[in-house]
Amino acid sequence: MTAAGCPGHSPAAVSTGRSVTGDPLLSGVATVVVTRPANQAAALSDPLRAAGAPVLELPTLAIQPIELDPAQRQRVLDLDHYDFVICVSPNAAQLGLEALADYWPQWPVRQQWLAVGPATGAAMADWGLNLKVAQQGATSETLLDWPELQQLHQRRVLILRGEGGRETLGQTLRQRGARVDYLELYRRVCPDTDLTPLLRALDAGPVILTVTSGDGLRNLMTLAGPDLDRLRLCPLVVVSGRLAQFAREQGFADLWQARSPSAADMIQTIASIEKREP
Repeated sequence: MTAAGCPGHSPAAVSTGRSVTGDPLLSGVATVVVTRPANQAAALSDPLRAAGAPVLELPTLAIQPIELDPAQRQRVLDLDHYDFVICVSPNAAQLGLEALADYWPQWPVRQQWLAVGPATGAAMADWGLNLKVAQQGATSETLLDWPELQQLHQRRVLILRGEGGRETLGQTLRQRGARVDYLELYRRVCPDTDLTPLLRALDAGPVILTVTSGDGLRNLMTLAGPDLDRLRLCPLVVVSGRLAQFAREQGFADLWQARSPSAADMIQTIASIEKREP
């Protein structure tokens, strides 16, 4: 998706960062700020650089694994009791599969694993699972239209997620008859990030912000402190309508929604920002 009134996008050669003519897709005029956790930034930063953008990695979110309590550990031991296992993020997939594999050298048979988004699916791809991936969208609600999740009487579902995640998916599945449990594997914390490089970039020229979660945006606003109003003037690329609405409520007006968090879709959206009429 794009901002209202923006031109459509061509998918040509986005993965290489170059157009069909071989030219970089991005002008290189604006610095693109990547706010993903430090260990996940390269998946967006490297394609952005290949597309011609100067990139500033500024992590506004850190992933902190948490130790499973006795109730959560019991859910790991009871893995074969669940009909469906849903991973809502790459972090949930990575940490959850590592924890489960310690107890389950072979996965339970006839168990369906579901992944929210291609990035989560990629994190699960090499584990030998009976896996189905929601290819479009970046929210857990994407799964709710799937036929296998409509009638869930006496079915059990385990959702792998971070601490205090959104309840919409679990609540809806319960309304459809499922018994839903959570395996909470990490918490999202605000890192001790120095904003000086961002302030220098703002002084030097145009800046485009990218944010892929509400927590990341909240932390960016906290870190900005008295400079928050300067950030609100920058184009902000988000990855869902829900996140766009939240950003709008926080005073960001120049909002652009990418089709997904993938590097290809983010680059296409940034290219549209650069091509718009001044």
